[in-house]
Amino acid sequence: MSDQRERPQYGEYASVDEQVAAGGFRVEHEQPAAAPLAPPLATTRVPGAPPTPRPWDLALTVTFLVFGAYSVASSVPSLLDFGATLDQMYALSGYGDYTELELAHSIGIAILVSQSVLFVVTVIVTLIRLRARKLAFFVPLIGGALAGIVIFVLLLVAMVSDPALAATIGTPS
Repeated sequence: MSDQRERPQYGEYASVDEQVAAGGFRVEHEQPAAAPLAPPLATTRVPGAPPTPRPWDLALTVTFLVFGAYSVASSVPSLLDFGATLDQMYALSGYGDYTELELAHSIGIAILVSQSVLFVVTVIVTLIRLRARKLAFFVPLIGGALAGIVIFVLLLVAMVSDPALAATIGTPS
């Protein structure tokens, strides 16, 4: 008895194994795998697969960003009246009165602007790293360190440029 079907074209009726064998490849039948003894390690990563999420990184990053936002927001009043802040600091330290009020106002605005810009850049870089599922907790730390350096340098400029401080420090008590 002959097959009444049309003649197959291009391997229409061939099984997958027959198609692979016709292509010149060896066909190896896999044995069913035994159940794994232990779950795969968390460090095992399939190439091309997205990185595994790290909940601790997200929590730590958000905590640092909230702390940075609080720091920038809470410093706004003292930076807008930086001359009075320095005057109060001088009085508490026993240095007398701060005399360079115009310079202090300019430096206060510069600190405020630099802190705000650094915070915005930090948030943007952090979000980019979080979306790519890369470690991001260190980005707010670096942003905070840079902000601290800028504040320190500008505060030092404000204090060194005050002749009253130089006179107070230069005279023996």
